[in-house]
Amino acid sequence: MRRVLFSRFANYLDEIARLGSIRKAADKLNVSASAIDKQLIHAEEALGVALFERLPRGMRLTSAGEILLHGVRSWQRDLARVRFEIEELRGLRRGEVKIAVSQETVFDFLPRALASFMKDHPRIANHVAVVEPDRIRQMVLDGQADFGLTFSPPPLPGVTATRSARFNVRAVVPAENDLRPRKSISLSEFFQRPTIVPDASVHLRDIVDIAAAKSRARLQPILTTNNLELMRSMVREGCGFGLTAISDRSSTDTKDGLTYLPLGDKSIPPLTLSLIVAPERKFSLTSILARRYFEVYFDDLEQNGGK
Repeated sequence: MRRVLFSRFANYLDEIARLGSIRKAADKLNVSASAIDKQLIHAEEALGVALFERLPRGMRLTSAGEILLHGVRSWQRDLARVRFEIEELRGLRRGEVKIAVSQETVFDFLPRALASFMKDHPRIANHVAVVEPDRIRQMVLDGQADFGLTFSPPPLPGVTATRSARFNVRAVVPAENDLRPRKSISLSEFFQRPTIVPDASVHLRDIVDIAAAKSRARLQPILTTNNLELMRSMVREGCGFGLTAISDRSSTDTKDGLTYLPLGDKSIPPLTLSLIVAPERKFSLTSILARRYFEVYFDDLEQNGGK
């Protein structure tokens, strides 16, 4: 079947069907009638069915021939579209990529994953929407985003996760703190400090509530916000401790004035970041290429484990 579709016979089949005659098709294509007839016989032998009825007044497609012709024409339309999109990537036309992401990815994961694609393809316009978790799946389904990065747990109706990565929950503390040189902090000690936590619109809040319940602490944050960057800024100002989720590859040095300490309680579950797509949608080659860059980054996280 593959040889039939990707050979000159695809054109022969189309012209025979349109003109109803091998001879007329040969004249139109400037090919000998015997060459077309030989290709037709080979195709019918390969498929094990007759593609045309040989009638006194010409050639008529059989049911199998109609199915094959439909497939051939669909393939030719797809090939034209692919050629157009390849021209986009060659810089002859500008493409665009639309991504919907959750806040937790913006700190470190998203810039690292996106930077490589942007440097390799500077003419492609990238649009990133940082939205609430519940909106990411809907934006992907509605075509407002080519793919999404979400921490929402499965199942997610209508979308498929092509890759996933584990994010560990860490305490966010000022780089200059009274815990040094300790390498972790217990949940009970964390909740004894002033806490700055995300609100319910951020998926990380679920983990905060689980952590408080496990430590039997009464959650009384001094600041609740839907902006994780504000949380980090207020921790940096010495107003309290926060919680965040970072990947194994995320930088945890103190150059930004913060330290990211593991929690001593191992029962706090990690979050899983998933790259989601709507499999029923048709994707431009530009968006497929961008998604592939992200999938490679996910694969590197899985293989290297932060090494």
